[in-house]
Formats: sequence, C-alpha cells, structure tokens
Amino acid sequence: MQQILLKNSEPERIQALHQLGILNTNTSEYFDAITRLAMEMFGADGAYISLLDSDRQWLKSTVGFCPPNTDREQTFCNYTIQQASVLVVEDTLLDTRFADNPMVTGPQAVRFYAGAPLITVDGYAIGALCVIDQQPRSLNAAEKDKLARLASLVMAHITLGRAVGHVDAVSGIPNKYQLFEDLTMQARLYPQQRRVLADIAMPDAAKSFEIIRVLGAAVYDALVREVGARLIQLFEGRAQVYHLNDARFAILSRDEDTDGFISYLHGLDEALEAPLNGLNIPMALNSFGGIVVFELCQNAAQDAPRKAAAAINHAMVNQQRWSQYSNAEDEKQQRAFRLLNDVRHSIAQGHFELFYQPKHELNKGACLSAEALLRWNHAELGPVSPAEFIPLVEKTALIGPLTHWVIRTAIRQIGEWHAAGNKIKVAINLSAYNFAEPDIAERLAATCREFNVDPRYVEIECTEGMWMEGPGILKALHGIRDLGMSLALDDFGTGYSNFAYLQKVPATVVKVDQSLIRNVDANPRDQRIVRSLIGLARELDYQVVAEGVETEQSLGLIRAWGCDIAQGYHFAKPLNAAAFLAHAIQHRDSHAAIDV
Repeated sequence: MQQILLKNSEPERIQALHQLGILNTNTSEYFDAITRLAMEMFGADGAYISLLDSDRQWLKSTVGFCPPNTDREQTFCNYTIQQASVLVVEDTLLDTRFADNPMVTGPQAVRFYAGAPLITVDGYAIGALCVIDQQPRSLNAAEKDKLARLASLVMAHITLGRAVGHVDAVSGIPNKYQLFEDLTMQARLYPQQRRVLADIAMPDAAKSFEIIRVLGAAVYDALVREVGARLIQLFEGRAQVYHLNDARFAILSRDEDTDGFISYLHGLDEALEAPLNGLNIPMALNSFGGIVVFELCQNAAQDAPRKAAAAINHAMVNQQRWSQYSNAEDEKQQRAFRLLNDVRHSIAQGHFELFYQPKHELNKGACLSAEALLRWNHAELGPVSPAEFIPLVEKTALIGPLTHWVIRTAIRQIGEWHAAGNKIKVAINLSAYNFAEPDIAERLAATCREFNVDPRYVEIECTEGMWMEGPGILKALHGIRDLGMSLALDDFGTGYSNFAYLQKVPATVVKVDQSLIRNVDANPRDQRIVRSLIGLARELDYQVVAEGVETEQSLGLIRAWGCDIAQGYHFAKPLNAAAFLAHAIQHRDSHAAIDV
C-alpha cells in the first residue's frame, strides 16, 4: 500500500478526531463486520476499533476478547498512532514498553497485539484497528498489509459518513454542522482566545431569486460553487470557509489578530465585486457581510453564529456591505422576535386592549365617533408601544389573527354602547394583508350581525398607496362600502396622494396626516399644503378629518378651511372604553346626529 506521511501535531490530531464527530456515536453494523472479519482472518482471540482522545481510549467496535475503555497511556494504540505502519508486538512480556502493563499482567493477560493506524486524508492518526491474542504469535508482511487494508476501509467509512452530514452537497464545502464542531473544538483547545466569524451572503436573496427564475436552479448551483471557490481562494491560509445554506457562507479566522482580519475583510470589496466568469456569463453579484469578534468559550459554538447572523441581517436591512455585530442592535432583534412569538399568547390571555381616540365634529364640537387604537400590556415587558409592535406584526401573518381580534373587540364595544343608548361610530384600522383576505367583507358583516351593530357605525381605515390598485383589493374595498361602512384613507398627504388615482377607490373620508397638522399654526408651508388638501378633498366630496390637533390655533385654522372632524391631544389622549364614553357624553350635542 502507498505509504502515508504521518503528522504528529497532537492538538491538530485531536482536532481532526473531533471534527469527524464519531466519539459520541454508537457503533454500526459496518464496524462490527470489520472487527469480526479481522478476528476470523487472523484467528485471534479478539479484535477492536480504538479511537484515542487527548487522555482516553474509546472503543468504537469490539468482538471476542477485548480490553476495556481505559486511560490512553495504558493502551497499546498509544504507540500505534505514532507511526504510519502496522505495529506488531509478538510477545508483550518480552517488550519493555508493555511487560508491566496491567492488560498484560492482569486478568486479560494480552500476549500478542497488532494494530493498524486509522489515518485521515490529512495525515493524522486518530486510532487503530487492532487484533489481540492471549498467546504469543507473529504476522508476516502479507498479513500486515491485510490489516492495514482493513483499517483503510474503516477510515473510508468514517470519512464518508462525515462527508454526508458535514459537507454541503452543492459546494463540497464544510457546512454549519462542521462549523459548530470546529468552534466547540477550538474552544477546548484555545480557551479565551479571540476569533472573528463573518457571514457573507453572495448573491443576496433578491439576486438569487432572479437568477433561479431567469437561468434555472442548475445555473444557480454552479454559480454558488464558483462563489465558494472564490472565497476559499481569498481566505486561503487566513480562515476556514463554511457553506451555511443557499448563498450564505461563513468565514472563521485562524488566529487572534482580529483587527488585522477585519481590515482584510474590508479590503476585499473589489475582489468580491469582480464578475464571475465560470458560466460564460460575466456576472457581478451584490454581497453583504456580518462580522462578530468573539471569545472562544463554552457557548461560542451557539453564540457566535447567531451574532454573525444578526450582523448580516442588519447589513441587508440597511443595504451596507459590512455590518459589525452590535449588542444593542442584537437585543433589539431579540426583543422583536420575542414580541412576535408572544402575540398569539397575548391575544389568548387578554393582554391586548383597545383605547379610543375621541373625534370631534368641528361645526358643533360634539364627540360622536372615535378611532380604535391597539395597546399591548405585555405580561413581562410591560406596555409596548404600537409604534414598535405594529410594524413588526404587519410584516407577518400574525396581522391576520390580531386584526380579527381588533375587529371583534371594537364591534362588540359599539354594540354595548348602542344598547345603552350611545350611538358612537368607531374607526378600525386594517392593513394591506387584511384587504387581501378574500372574505374580509363577509367577516365584517357577520361580526356586525353577531353584535347587533348597524354597519353604518363602523368606519374602516387604511393607509393609501399603490397596493390598493389590485383587482382583489378593489373588490374588497367595494364590498366594505356595499355594507354601508365608510372607508377612510389614513395618513393622507404624506404618501401616494394622487387624486386621479383616488377616484378609483370607494373612499368617503380622507385623514390629513398629523405630521402636517402638528405645526400648521406656525409653519406657512404646512398651512398652504393643508389648506389645499382640504379644499381638493371637499371638492371630490370626501369628508375631511385632521389628525394630531394639539392647539387652539391649529383647530381654528382647519375649521376655517372647511375641515369636518378633528382628533388629537387638544381634545383628549386615547382613552379606555369607560373613560371615552364619559368624554363623549360630556361633549355630546343633544341635537347632533351622525351624518349617514
């Protein structure tokens, strides 16, 4: 057989052993078949596969008479792994290395040993395939070669099993499981040393989708392989490259020069931007990177990849080439994840509540309507601002169940007020997701029937924008209007605000955004904008509502310009149901009626 050059660096040998991930796994029928074959082939009393850790021998498979797991220094295999060839001890009592060994002098009385080292492709001996006997004997050259060949079969099976679970099938690069084990091993070998872990997305998700859509999955896989090859070339001798998933890679630095490695990363922009030519289609790819400096410790294998992922997500959200891990940003992301994770539980446990922002009619000052506003009193985090949790929830399917809770709670409250003789109209905010639900109008109607509420006392608010132009969305909007509910365009004046386009939407109300109203008493530019918006809206027969009215001066201006309804802190902050009803009764005009 071809002679293998053995490497004798003990820390690297231990690392190679642990990277194979076989110490804490059960034996297999394949290994047992090898040991049975070895025992029969050599007519020995026993055979076993031995793995040598830093201080112990672990038996992977045994058959017949075999020694127990024991301290490494007392094993025959401790000497086998120091050479690249088969070690034969014909009579242990005549060998000064073993004559006093407990396995020789004790009940086992091992008199013969032969071991072939298990050598990795990189040249590290991690253990041995061994045969033993209680009688002295010898092996000829052919028999030694047979034992070495059996050891090669054991090593090939170990390597194959490792490749299946620890190498990415597309790129052939070590995967996230290998990264986990490498971090675990390095923490054991180099505790408290600092390293850099960088995640690189190349191409980014948007570009990946476009490549697959236009060129196909096979071309995309070839491109990912080329990216992996480029990264390996760029980091040769400096870092280990891992393929995490799809087009995301991880780079683990090799030494403690973290500042130098980060500087090297930032100097790679030109190399990363260079077109890839392996597919005969020159292609420049966008890439984003997240960087974390960390200490090798017990939790590094779990903590460092999570922090690198947090950093690259921040880079992609903010469209930065590189983003270094920020504890504050990570805590923000963890809080966001927790909030999303707790939404359903908080709905079930009654931690959400509706408050009601009074809306005053400007002709008489009566308060006959309100906007329902969602509040969250988290069981552990306390009050959570809507400005924090609503944008998060709107990006997920959780907006569905949360909005349905709001709809039922608000309409139930309307029904209770009406039953007590208080004809209050309530505006409910829906998101684009809700309008895309095909049965939204039917569910609104069913809820009104359930709580005996005339749909005319329900107003649906939505933020105006291009998303409303879809045929399904317009159908839902018309369905809501057909119920008799009014439809309000929220935050008007800051978004799309195309009056020609708005004529397609069956809205009845426009709400001038509070950012324009808040300083209208002191800002001439805002005054011109608001006055024009109110005038145009009224000409198109919209009812006009002003949000964010905080001063008597602002109220006087918008009243003079023809605004119909106002809401804001000048009248009251959002109130719970009981406090709102008291406010409405206090400002009720006995002769006023809702314009339906």
